[in-house]
Amino acid sequence: MPDTSEMTDEELDLWSDINNPNNEADMDDWADAHNPNNDSYLGD
Repeated sequence: MPDTSEMTDEELDLWSDINNPNNEADMDDWADAHNPNNDSYLGD
């Protein structure tokens, strides 16, 4: 399991969604959140 101590609040929210079997988030959403060319990008 990745180290979550360095994650931002937004990343932690997404991470918990991905790991929640009742949620439809998946690693594609994680990749989108970390891709600066994507509308879902979490960066500044």
